[in-house]
Parts: sequence; structure tokens; C-alpha cells
Amino acid sequence: MSDPPLYPEVVVGALLVDAEGRVFVARFSKVPGHYAVPGGHIDYGETAAQALIRELREETGLMPTRFRLFLVHDRIRPPYHKDGRRHLVYLDFLVEGWEGTLRLDGDELSDGLWLPPEEALALPLTVTTRRLVAHYAQVGRDGAAGYLPDDAPGR
Repeated sequence: MSDPPLYPEVVVGALLVDAEGRVFVARFSKVPGHYAVPGGHIDYGETAAQALIRELREETGLMPTRFRLFLVHDRIRPPYHKDGRRHLVYLDFLVEGWEGTLRLDGDELSDGLWLPPEEALALPLTVTTRRLVAHYAQVGRDGAAGYLPDDAPGR
């Protein structure tokens, strides 16, 4: 097995929020038994916004039309990611507008739910999704973007 890269990998996430303030989470095949938000790695030459649009289209069939950076956080050597020796930087976006019909890919995401954030937090969420939903529950849709280092609660 080769050594992991000696640089961070950048990932985008999409917290879809509907008009009632409910958040969208779905079962995540890469961490069985857990829910997550749509998202994925930024490809070389792609901006964070382009990656967000691509990932949402691939995983949900939706085209985001209104979004903003909402939470930045790190995961250094997360145990559930590949070999547990990576450094991931998450750029999570609050998505409040989109076009299209929600159709989960069934590969990475399935069984989606729209829930108030407090109810979503009662589910088994991935660490990064828990951080994102908790930030939303704390600051609301008009809240400032935040940063959480890897030693933040929920690691």
C-alpha cells in the first residue's frame, strides 16, 4: 500500500435547507448506518462552487441556484476515510435555492429525509455532517460562516 498524500484533500458538502428550515440528510453508503449531506472531493482545476454544483447534480439531480460558504472544518486522520491516514479540509455550503427534482443516486446516498435540525441531530450522522447540522442549529440560516479545528467536539 502506498503512503497517503502529504497534503490536504479538499471536500465540499451541501446542507440543503428548505423554506421551513428543515435540513436534508440521506443514508451514506461509505459509512454504513449513518446519514450524511451530499458532497465530495474537489477535482483538480475545479473551483469549490463548481465541485458543489457537480456533486449535487450527481448525487441528487438538483442544480443549486443560491448557496454560500457556511462552515470550514478539518479532519486529520479520520478513522472512517480510506486508510485513516488522510487530512481532509471540508468546505460546507448552505444551499437555500435549487432547480430540478430530487432524485438520489442510490449509490452514495439513499433514503433521504427532510427534518428540523434538532431531529436530524438525533440520527446517526457522520462526524462532518453532525458538525454542519449543529452549526446550522446554533446560528440559523442567517448566521455567520464558521471554522472548527479537528479537535472540535464530535471528532
